[in-house]
Amino acid sequence: MSNTQILKDLKAVLTYAKQRFLNEFVTQEIVLNDSFKFAYQRYLASKGCSVEYFTHTSIITTKAGKKIYVANQWFAIASYMVDFCTELLTYKYFLIKICGLMHVNVETYIKQKKETLNPIEGQRFVTVAKKFLQNEFPQNPDIEKVSQYLLNFVSNYSWWSGNKTIDRADFFVSPVLNALNIVNVSHGYVADIIFAFSTDIRLRKLVENLDSFAINPRINKYTPDDVETKLYQLAEGRSKIQMVCDSHAEYRPSPTISISAASLNRFRSKG
Repeated sequence: MSNTQILKDLKAVLTYAKQRFLNEFVTQEIVLNDSFKFAYQRYLASKGCSVEYFTHTSIITTKAGKKIYVANQWFAIASYMVDFCTELLTYKYFLIKICGLMHVNVETYIKQKKETLNPIEGQRFVTVAKKFLQNEFPQNPDIEKVSQYLLNFVSNYSWWSGNKTIDRADFFVSPVLNALNIVNVSHGYVADIIFAFSTDIRLRKLVENLDSFAINPRINKYTPDDVETKLYQLAEGRSKIQMVCDSHAEYRPSPTISISAASLNRFRSKG
């Protein structure tokens, strides 16, 4: 499902994902369906890797011939972070474009602005960001809001639970693994799975809900409290009228996670 928002609020998306994972996911053995197996196999093949599937585990063979033994449960766990990582990568994609318009070195600028960003520099960034967004999404009412999101992204790492600087290829790893409360030492490949889901459009759509790629998974059926409901609405950019409708709608244990307009364009630009 596509979304008219240019970009989503990263903090809302991350916080909602954490809540949904804690409340919905049930520890269990996961059996993957054929659609997912084919899509993930195709993704790995594009990277020079291969996979052998078993009932509850998979063996990945890397381009260098190394073996990675994966519990299929990891694919299920990773799916809860797909929306956040999808947006995070699109934020970085936009930031690089904006740095180009500002004629600054991306790596240097990113490292400097994590440490300090004075009001004058911040205003310059917002001005250029709005110009870029206006060109990409003419007359979109989100432009002012999204330019502030991007400013937060580059200068306020606590907003998206970032640690490593955005210029690094692994900048997304710590926020997603910390949100899932798993350690990198034993579960590092979970981050690779999340990255795969967030960069391949077929996988991204397949893993919106657990029951769309796993066979008869158990899902904890619960009624979201007001906090979780509002986080979902904020992450999805729901209007006040839509929020009222949501409050009267029949409960769905796995609400559809949409793809923002900018993220959808990023996927399409990759062909």
